[in-house]
Amino acid sequence: MTNNNSRFRGLFIPHVTPFNDSGVLDLASLARLTTRFAALEGVAGLVSCARIGEGPVLTLDEKRSVYEQAGKAAHHAGKLHIATIAPQSTDEAIFLLRDLAALPIDAVMIFPPLLFAWGKVGGDLKVRFFEDVARSTKFSLVLFQVPVQSYWYDVETICRIARIDQVVAYKEASFNIDLFADTMQALERQNASMEVLTGNDRFVGESYKLGASGALIGVANVATEKWAALDIAGRGGDFDKAMAIQRELESIKELVFGEPIVEAVARIKIVLHQEGLIKSAAIRRPQLGISDADKKHLLDSYRALTLNANP
Repeated sequence: MTNNNSRFRGLFIPHVTPFNDSGVLDLASLARLTTRFAALEGVAGLVSCARIGEGPVLTLDEKRSVYEQAGKAAHHAGKLHIATIAPQSTDEAIFLLRDLAALPIDAVMIFPPLLFAWGKVGGDLKVRFFEDVARSTKFSLVLFQVPVQSYWYDVETICRIARIDQVVAYKEASFNIDLFADTMQALERQNASMEVLTGNDRFVGESYKLGASGALIGVANVATEKWAALDIAGRGGDFDKAMAIQRELESIKELVFGEPIVEAVARIKIVLHQEGLIKSAAIRRPQLGISDADKKHLLDSYRALTLNANP
């Protein structure tokens, strides 16, 4: 299968999944949010049911509803839609991909199975997983480098997986700039066609200098236009401008993704609720959310930061 991998360049938003106050999926808010994101200039596409989208706590039926709505919004705006799955076996991955066949999806991002981090796992197992999955589907596939060292794909393994035609893109979110740089250099030597989307919000601007062709970052749920401008500058080779925008966004990134990072989803939803994009900031357990005092600090700080950024 031949893919036009260049379509997978630019800023991709792994959008949140709104719930109502009772914890039920809020499709009206999801439609409003995804329509808004997809319409923005500089946004290449939407990513559904990733970690920021609380994919791990959604049922399969709920995920289908999210995929359907996000895909409709993305395609209506002429953008791409990437669905996320988190299979634990090859058979499960194949089942999930077949289940998605009738939905408005352009590619599927696969979270690495738990077994990939079970002791010292060699590259052969990981490569074979993607070879078997690719043979079973017509979907384009996107890799995900989890920001946990035991899960990391090493450089050699990434280069081997990149040779699979259906693997069109790679979210590199190791948060390790040396590994990122080594990976980019190796892929360039291989003349790989796989696009690399940085998931490293700590060094987004630097990622473009190192060869990234886009970004797939949860923090882009807020201040989205600014992240889109950074992406456009970075892909256009204006690294000074990209770095300047990154410095503008540093405080917002730290505000949203401060420790405990697991509550970043709660913080993003609070901001989106305040902006009227979602009806409720509800999250699902085991996330605990943040205190009322922290919520007030978040909103006061975010308001001040955005006012300073947009005088």
